[in-house]
Amino acid sequence: MRFTIIGSGTLVPDAERGSAAFLLEEAGARVLVDGGSGTMTRLKRIGVDVRELDGGVYSHRHVDHCGDLVPILFALKVGVELPRTRDYPIWAGDGFQGFLDGLYGVYGAWIRSDRWTTRVTELPLDGAGTAMLPGGVRLDTLPANHSAGALHLRFTSPDGFVTLFSGDTGPSDNLIQLAANVDVFVTECAVPGKDPWDSHLGPDDVAAIVDAAKPRRVIMTHLYPDNDPETAVAKVARTGVRVERGYDGLVVEG
Repeated sequence: MRFTIIGSGTLVPDAERGSAAFLLEEAGARVLVDGGSGTMTRLKRIGVDVRELDGGVYSHRHVDHCGDLVPILFALKVGVELPRTRDYPIWAGDGFQGFLDGLYGVYGAWIRSDRWTTRVTELPLDGAGTAMLPGGVRLDTLPANHSAGALHLRFTSPDGFVTLFSGDTGPSDNLIQLAANVDVFVTECAVPGKDPWDSHLGPDDVAAIVDAAKPRRVIMTHLYPDNDPETAVAKVARTGVRVERGYDGLVVEG
């Protein structure tokens, strides 16, 4: 399984870091995980055309995680020299179909086609969810401590390699549960200290999760400008686990 960071940043404009987006690849299948503004262009820079994606998984509905959904569907619709004839499946938390229906209400036929459909599989926000993704990857989810239908996303390859993406979240027992002994833990670390709304993690929160769950490797993303990356990494590194700040283009394979 190959997991590539497409966007390691936040909603704050940054020439080097796009909004949240990742590419999951297994057995020839390519699945987009989240996809904020600029995802289509960043994918193309690594040789991936969104018109050939096998589907998308969304951690939640905030714009910095799904802002390129409309442009992607429009690209699939128009096709040009790559007309699409197969469905585009999406996996996301309960409420995503209603969100998509709202987009249809705004954009109408520009993001729909009579050659294919966007099939949404909704995963529960009140307990565990599971689905099989293209390429034979198993997706396991639990609700995150955030909003907009937020989920933690755990991906297990057919040979047992596990990558976990926190999504946006505050401190979460569900995240500790899913992170236990995973090979790679990709986590947000948005704030430098305690988030007063408990909807994002700081370095001390990440360190506590790592201490409890013992993942083999930690990659921190989604740091806002006031969160010094060297300080954040140093705090989590005290757990003894390999930790680094993610960057656009970072590839994890296993």
